[in-house]
Amino acid sequence: MQLKNDLTGRVALVTAAAGPGIGRATAGLLAEHGATVVLTDRAGDRVAEAVRDLARTDVHGLTLDVTDEQRVAEVFEQVLRDHGRIDILVNNAGTSLPAPIWEISTAAWRKVVDVCLTGAFFTMRAVLPHMIARGSGSIVNIASTEAWTSRTPGNTAYHAAKAGLLALTRSTAVQVGPHQVRVNCVAPGLTPNPLLSRVIPEQDLREMRDEIPLGRPSTPEDIADSVLFLAGDASRSITGETIAVCGGSAMRP
Repeated sequence: MQLKNDLTGRVALVTAAAGPGIGRATAGLLAEHGATVVLTDRAGDRVAEAVRDLARTDVHGLTLDVTDEQRVAEVFEQVLRDHGRIDILVNNAGTSLPAPIWEISTAAWRKVVDVCLTGAFFTMRAVLPHMIARGSGSIVNIASTEAWTSRTPGNTAYHAAKAGLLALTRSTAVQVGPHQVRVNCVAPGLTPNPLLSRVIPEQDLREMRDEIPLGRPSTPEDIADSVLFLAGDASRSITGETIAVCGGSAMRP
């Protein structure tokens, strides 16, 4: 009997997956469960390093800036040429440039929204005709509990972009549901990585840790486990939903 998290024979594309965080953990976990994984990142050297680190599994790498509309189309065309199908898309790319709203430059606002929201639109638009034609597929967008809590001070553009990603997910799920394509979100809470302290003051990080009922921040592996669930057949009746992986810090009714 095939396990419901067995992804053998499926092809997954994961964006922003070369760094030491959620994307890398997700790419590795999907590959461990049998998927052929194409991980992408803006930096070619990081892509090559990530592929080497995951060499025991069927992992491939491509450079991709999700804000580059033409490059997004090229990457998806190449994956289809090389592997013949795309069954799973994980939109992990994100960035943040915190500042009070009256101090946010137009360039900073556009960069955050372009990476966190428009990039997901580009990738979904590129893959959906293929998934619709096949009559199957799973898209998992990495949002954030910040979409509804706005917990980190001055992170306005990020809050707005991640809230928009939730709405994009729901709207798309309704449109593609009749074609048996599912679209869901995972919303991480505090998930430490080496880059986090660059954008969130240490005092705020300590306060956020103290607010977690389970008593610890999430790890990239915690997030990857939820992505695996949504990518595979165990979640076959779930679409348009958001799973918060936050240790209980952002409970909702």
